[in-house]
Amino acid sequence: MKTVFGPECSFYYEDFNRGRDVRECRLLCAAGEKWSYRLCQRCPVPRWQQSNSCAHLVPSGRVTSGFLGFGRRMLVNAWCDRAAVEVAEPEVGCGQCHLDNPVLQALHQQE
Repeated sequence: MKTVFGPECSFYYEDFNRGRDVRECRLLCAAGEKWSYRLCQRCPVPRWQQSNSCAHLVPSGRVTSGFLGFGRRMLVNAWCDRAAVEVAEPEVGCGQCHLDNPVLQALHQQE
C-alpha cells in the first residue's frame, strides 16, 4: 500500500472505509511501538522492498526519540532467516540467497 509520502510499503496499512480512520505501520505495531505518519518520511523499508525482493529478508523496527522527545525516527534492522545473519546492506541482501537464483547461476557459469 502507498504510504502518506508516496512509496509502496507492505507494512503500511490504512482503512477509511465507512467512516473508519485507521492508519498504522504493522512493523512497529508488532514491536509495540507508537507510530505517527511522519515516521514514514525517512523510513528505509520501502526502498529495501523495492530493491530487494528476497523472501528471507525480515526487517525489525523500533522508534528512537531525539533531544527532549523531538526528532523521533525509525531504526530498522534486517535479518536473513535463511543464512541466520544480520544483513549489513538490505538493498543488496545477505549474499547467500543470491546463489539459488537460476538466472544469476547461469550468468555466473557463462563467465
